[in-house]
Amino acid sequence: MALYSLDLSEGHKGIVKVSMEFYSNGREEVVMPVWTPGSYMVRDFSRHIFGIKSSKKIEQLSKNRWAVTGEGDVKVEYGVYCDELSVQTSYANSDFIILNGAGIFLYPEGRKNERCDVRLENVGGRDIATGLDEISGVFVAEDYDQLVDSPFLIGNFESMEFETMGKSHLIGWQGMMPVARERIVEDFRRIVDAEGKIFGELPYKRYVFIIIALPDELYGGLEHKSSTVIMTDGRKLSDPTSYKLFLTTVSHEFFHTWNVKRIRPAELGPFDYTKEVYTNILWLSEGFTSYYEWLVLWRAGIVTEEEYFNHISTMIQYYLLQPGHTYPADLSSFNTWIKLYKPDGNILNSYISYYLKGELIALALNCFILEVTDGQKSLDDLFRTLYHHFKSTGEGITKEELISYVNGIAGTKGGDLLRRMTEGEEEIDFHSYLDAIGYSLEMKSGGEEHSGFLGIVISKVNGKMQVKAPLKGHPAFDSGVLPGDEILAVNGQKFTDLFTRDLSPELRNFRVDDLKWIRPGEKVVLHLFRNNRLIQLEMNAGEGLPEVKISRKGESKLKDKMLSG
Repeated sequence: MALYSLDLSEGHKGIVKVSMEFYSNGREEVVMPVWTPGSYMVRDFSRHIFGIKSSKKIEQLSKNRWAVTGEGDVKVEYGVYCDELSVQTSYANSDFIILNGAGIFLYPEGRKNERCDVRLENVGGRDIATGLDEISGVFVAEDYDQLVDSPFLIGNFESMEFETMGKSHLIGWQGMMPVARERIVEDFRRIVDAEGKIFGELPYKRYVFIIIALPDELYGGLEHKSSTVIMTDGRKLSDPTSYKLFLTTVSHEFFHTWNVKRIRPAELGPFDYTKEVYTNILWLSEGFTSYYEWLVLWRAGIVTEEEYFNHISTMIQYYLLQPGHTYPADLSSFNTWIKLYKPDGNILNSYISYYLKGELIALALNCFILEVTDGQKSLDDLFRTLYHHFKSTGEGITKEELISYVNGIAGTKGGDLLRRMTEGEEEIDFHSYLDAIGYSLEMKSGGEEHSGFLGIVISKVNGKMQVKAPLKGHPAFDSGVLPGDEILAVNGQKFTDLFTRDLSPELRNFRVDDLKWIRPGEKVVLHLFRNNRLIQLEMNAGEGLPEVKISRKGESKLKDKMLSG
């Protein structure tokens, strides 16, 4: 067993002081993880450690590993500087402290299966929210995996509680709350009920939603087995659209209670925290979860049918806009460690997110299952089968097992379809899949009556219009526009927001060029700054972005089954 004591007396300085006590038989190696489950990027948490010392001889062996020599009771003490405010990391200030275990707790190598106790000291009368059970002032984790999987929020936050399906839930809300408490609780309850209905139960005793809503553009969520951490811009929650987008994150992270935390790729557990862990089915873990985040809100009555299909239309447009969208979903998953969280200027041309592609694969597969079973089965049945697999075996799932379960629900053509969509580079026939459930898909290509398009994804940095990525197959890419170029003028006019547009409010800050008053085929002269030198490039404007619209053709029992599950 390991006992961790966290001294929070210097939290206002961004410092958490950690003491770790355990019994040693003579020599132990203590290790700090380099990544945290749910976020597939090497973060090297040990860079935040300082002042490490021990009651026994201690020697550093590598960036995140120390040897402790000496038999008997051992105490290792160190400080952690907590200055990264994100859902994956730890942060401390005078207002609140958020602690994510992978960046706080060392562990003795080979002993991750032992119980871990945590004691918080100098809390200063503040409240504590965590998914761990508290026994006589000590928070208890059955092993190190559960400890890492249980973040802490310490602060004077708003607490909201509700019960549903026989389980208790806490919402710990730190920061701005421009939405009524009653509405928040009701919307969270509806999400929990809708997702619990899919699987037939809530697989925990108690669940904690940790919400950080600051006046800052911080977004994200990270799933845990009995809790989640979600960050959002509190200033925007009074806007109905922004609030619904926030609820999609709540829906997404809560769906992970089953999909990832229980239904998981075989490679993801027990965890190796010291290096990258590769799997080719994160499109199931994340992409299928993205599909359900909106479907659940529709089922729960939080968004309308029109809002749901507007979202699907946006995702299809966003997907087709990216030249890299044919990149296989399996490889997208496998290469997440070097691609998704570390994008270069060519990422949109050579890669596709498994979140996005996985969501659209899930849509296609659900439509296929509904059609071939004449509405008797849906994607919900696949997830119930996967959940039964976990409950009966306790094991993760391989891709071949997943294919076999799809075959059992939709026949071998279902498994073949899933294999083609995840392993190959063929286009997804959105028209036919949506048609099968009673919807038509229309894509209007840009023509002479539309604005010209150069194919530039733009970011606004300190008031400057900067090229984030030129899209392959469009005029800017072919003419040599490069990431990092600052766009000054187009045809002698200053390049301002008037020549850009955001693709959708839900694609935060995804901005592309939109050359109003310039028609497709007309000459365009761009003036740019590159490495502080003035550059002039000439090209002809391309056609504007195709608009995607989904419309209901009539009543459909397959649509009804998709909605009911």
